[in-house]
Amino acid sequence: MSTATHRAPKAVTPRKATAVAVVGLTAGSVAISAGSSQALTLAQAKAQYQADEGKAEAAGQVYDQQEQAYAQLQQKINALQNQISTQNAQVAQLQGAIGSQAAAQYRSSGVSSTLELTLSASPDTYLDKVSGESEIASQEAEQLKTLKSDQAELAQEQALAAQLTKQQAAALASAQSAKAEADQLAKEAKDLVASLTPSEQQAMNLGSGGMWTHYSGTLPVPTGRNAIAVAYAESKIGDPYVYAANGPNAFDCSGLVQQAWLAAGVSLPRTSFDMWDQLPHISRAQLQPGDLIYFLEPGASASDGPGHVGMYLGNGMMEHATHPGSYVQFASIDPSSEYYVNMTILGYSGV
Repeated sequence: MSTATHRAPKAVTPRKATAVAVVGLTAGSVAISAGSSQALTLAQAKAQYQADEGKAEAAGQVYDQQEQAYAQLQQKINALQNQISTQNAQVAQLQGAIGSQAAAQYRSSGVSSTLELTLSASPDTYLDKVSGESEIASQEAEQLKTLKSDQAELAQEQALAAQLTKQQAAALASAQSAKAEADQLAKEAKDLVASLTPSEQQAMNLGSGGMWTHYSGTLPVPTGRNAIAVAYAESKIGDPYVYAANGPNAFDCSGLVQQAWLAAGVSLPRTSFDMWDQLPHISRAQLQPGDLIYFLEPGASASDGPGHVGMYLGNGMMEHATHPGSYVQFASIDPSSEYYVNMTILGYSGV
């Protein structure tokens, strides 16, 4: 009989990407105009572009979270189904044993105790037989008790499996919804840039899509396991961003830093939300190459958690897998740098 204790599964409650107001822009509304109105209009366009990118990335992290929940629930369901199969076999075996004993007793039920004594070779033989039957009755009672317990546990396991399956379906639906939202936001960001003239795109300071895959400056040389994590991350510069990807040739933001540290022998949580929750927070002055930097999506608050994470490289530089349609690239948290990533920093963590 299994002695496992079964508890109702905790419902998955993922972080949710915070909604941002959409600035209604069209190709006409961002056309070059005179004076400050042009700067304001292009500022609106840039703000919307960055909002869409950030929201898409945060939705991607929700997608990661739900995909992970789905996989974890599947593992629990598989283990529970194996246990249910074992429990079913135990119940069937007990039912068969008890059924055989009941049939044997039925077949001999017409023989009275007086006749048993008369037919016995001696009173001692009869008393031994009665004693043996009492022992069998005791064993049968214990088997019945075990059967009842196993049947109750089996029913509990089956109910739990049904509940886990419902949670898994909800996680899958949530993941699909988050991905659809991220895809739509990424498309809106791309369409917005496509609606601008080259000069307007240049005025928005997007460069070649804002993709910095080369860095000519110097960076400090890390040591120990940090050196391994940083080397792995830098070797992935230029690899494409893909939702829920964690290598070897495509990544999302948390997938990149997770795999970089896994190469150094350190296991990190899968999403930026969980990394922020579980890793030790440090100050900016304490940052070392390999540490993590967390960002809030546009319009989000600290309570929403970080929708984006990158790896610090030193000298104000970092790298990150940015957003759908982009690549793993260099960035800076220094506003004076041409690589500056204009996102709100939530905080930092050591590893």
